[in-house]
Amino acid sequence: MMKALPRSIPSAEGVDPQSIIDFLNASEKAGSEIHGVMIARHGKVIFEAYNAPYRADIRHIMHSFTKVLTNTAVSLAYTDGLLKLDDPISKFFPEYDGTEVDNEYYRTCTIRNMITMRNGQQRSIGGNEWRPLKTSWKEAYFKVPFDKEPGGTYMYSSGNSYILSYIVQKLEGKTCRELVQERVGKKIGLSDFPWMLSPEGVCSGGNGVSLTTEDMLRIGLLFLNKGKWNGEQLISEEWIDYAFGYKDPIPPVNGVQYNFHWEHTGDLWCGGGMFGQTCGVIPAYDMAFAMTCADENYLAADLFQKYIADRLHDSTEIPEAGDVNPADPDSWYADKTGNTSPYKMDGPAVTMDDILRQKGLRMTLQGKNISVPHLQVQTDYVLTPEENKDGVTCTEIHFTEDTVTYAMTDARGRHTVTAGLDHWISGTTTMTGAYLHHQYEQEITLISAEAYWSQENVLMMEWRYPEMAFFDHLMITFEEDCIRIDRWVNMNSQDRSRPTLVCR
Repeated sequence: MMKALPRSIPSAEGVDPQSIIDFLNASEKAGSEIHGVMIARHGKVIFEAYNAPYRADIRHIMHSFTKVLTNTAVSLAYTDGLLKLDDPISKFFPEYDGTEVDNEYYRTCTIRNMITMRNGQQRSIGGNEWRPLKTSWKEAYFKVPFDKEPGGTYMYSSGNSYILSYIVQKLEGKTCRELVQERVGKKIGLSDFPWMLSPEGVCSGGNGVSLTTEDMLRIGLLFLNKGKWNGEQLISEEWIDYAFGYKDPIPPVNGVQYNFHWEHTGDLWCGGGMFGQTCGVIPAYDMAFAMTCADENYLAADLFQKYIADRLHDSTEIPEAGDVNPADPDSWYADKTGNTSPYKMDGPAVTMDDILRQKGLRMTLQGKNISVPHLQVQTDYVLTPEENKDGVTCTEIHFTEDTVTYAMTDARGRHTVTAGLDHWISGTTTMTGAYLHHQYEQEITLISAEAYWSQENVLMMEWRYPEMAFFDHLMITFEEDCIRIDRWVNMNSQDRSRPTLVCR
């Protein structure tokens, strides 16, 4: 059974709880949507919260934070003496000797160049390009020419991480997931996380892992502690020094130093994933944090620096915790009469730690929408859309007194979402969505959905997927001669909306 991380409260660990409240408020104001957040100092969790419907036990797609795990797998092969940072990648792919791939740039590209995103290829490769690809990802990678000196130009590419994953599996005889879980994950208490495989049966490398927020935090604490957990050195300290740029640092690009997928700015070293999935460590303050997000502008880490790290530079004295037992949440509060405070301080009984915890408990993204007066509708609609790009052949709308079910049939089958009318319902769905979700498509995904009438003839639906950064809106417009259905997403690397379905 996984051993729980020690718990405390901010003030007991020298952190002003007001700074965390200000960080949460600033993130909300800036549109940096936090799904889950955990903060630890001195090895103890001082704050944890989730915006409903996101939860502590639901794994969230990590996007490129996956690269931290891939590089950890490389570190294990490095420790085992199976590869060196200055090994040319050509050493591991003799099948390309003498082919059109084999030029001076390819022959001098090293493992280090791949990890630091300076491989010298003509263009980058993103996960959304390869996830739909059913043929060899390795062959696809080497079709992109090496056309510049490796080690020079920084060019971020998930393709590099896939090739590293391929090399590790070739050398260790097991996937990166198997290797990392066996030698690191189980020892630090990671959940049994999934990792997407390529058609070749290799972990996708640059992306494809889903973790809980606590999984991320545990990884951050491992790196903060120089690769050591409960006295055991799981990742070599030398590798951590490379990863953080303490050893052989890479020149910054636009003020950011990218090392082994840990970016260094200000006090923070952050391993990140698309749309704001962030694990950060602050060695100067013995602090680590983890956030799952829908953060299109990547502001959360900067806000953490501004509202929390910067305030630790010249922090004022935190009220001393009197009879508080940081490991016992029941001791954190004033008694039920409100006449006493657990802190040795004058003033109101409710402490800022109390206010912060209550704020965390009340966080939600399930807004309450109330329907306006609307037209009378049938109980059931079964509709045929006009020819459309998405190959949707049938749409259905089914009403009960307090639910709305939307169904759509396409090449993948029939998919349904049931939403509460003016309230939220949680369940699962197979609804097609890769084209709006950075090409992620799970066979079955969790969903939380609400429906409401926004205008007399317009029914809105909001679909939140607790395992992803994405959420969709569906707008169903009832017109005299047809029903129009529009669908769009909060953010995406590609199209954000689908062509309108005109249904009769």
